[in-house]
Amino acid sequence: MKQDMSEDILIKYILGEATVPEKRAIETWIVANDANARKFEQVKIILETSKRLAQVSPLDETEAWEKFKEKRATRQEPAQVRSINTGNTNWLRIAAAAIFLIGGGWIGYYLLEKQKGNPNDLVSIKTTNTVSVDTLPDGSVVHINKNSGITYAGDFKSRREIKLTGEAFFEVKHNEQAPFTVHVNDVDVRDIGTAFNVKSKQHNTEVIVESGIVQVSKAANSVRLIPHEMVLIKAGDKQLHVEKSTDMLYNYYRSNTFIANSTPLWRLVDMLNEAYGADIKINNEVLRNAPITVTIRYEDSLDKILAVIKGTTPEMRVSKTGNSIILK
Repeated sequence: MKQDMSEDILIKYILGEATVPEKRAIETWIVANDANARKFEQVKIILETSKRLAQVSPLDETEAWEKFKEKRATRQEPAQVRSINTGNTNWLRIAAAAIFLIGGGWIGYYLLEKQKGNPNDLVSIKTTNTVSVDTLPDGSVVHINKNSGITYAGDFKSRREIKLTGEAFFEVKHNEQAPFTVHVNDVDVRDIGTAFNVKSKQHNTEVIVESGIVQVSKAANSVRLIPHEMVLIKAGDKQLHVEKSTDMLYNYYRSNTFIANSTPLWRLVDMLNEAYGADIKINNEVLRNAPITVTIRYEDSLDKILAVIKGTTPEMRVSKTGNSIILK
């Protein structure tokens, strides 16, 4: 059994650029023992961190890559180095720059410093026009919607608190000793072993639970949500009211699919406006609450989506006025 695997080939695997035989070999190597699994996680963490550091790296990618190779060449322990034949090596070079800057070229040193965690160091992840998926230091996974962001402290593993702006879906790795809490507006969302979506829009907060249990608190009031339940909290609300979550529309930026199941047209339109930056208006009060049952791909054009919706509601008429789309 192969005893070591180079960082190059592991990065190639993480980026989805490994060949089928390479994938097989790496997956067999990972499950062979705990040391291999730890090394794989270490490389994965560094690669993910490098993406966030790339924008502030003072080193030119090529220069950093060469410096990283020089550093690695001076290591005393044997390491197998393979060349990577791929058309896109930018992230390999950027990862090298991050590794060089953070750990002087040596993964173990970086991880040692990372595990210590400094509460005064803040990590911020922000999106603009694309959705981002990130693995947090505790192993939890967050899907951050467009034009959103999260911030957490360097000692996140021991104090798992996140400040959210916009919208994100959290798949939490449960740890009773370190509760997972999301702060958004003046609302606190605490995980009790779950996956949930949190959305902040115009000072309103929406929390939807997909699995497990979540505790939502505002001032002295709190409620617990179970799967397929939600709470919508407006800025001036004193009480928290639990409602049923009857559709999967909140999941569109993670699944790339809009799933409406007898969903009122107004809610589907709200999601389409948000996702496509559109201005769709409903000029018919009866039509607003028309139940819509469709499954739509996020990659489809807005015109195609409206045609699909019209097919389920023959009485609906679609017209355009300037940049607005009118449903009547």
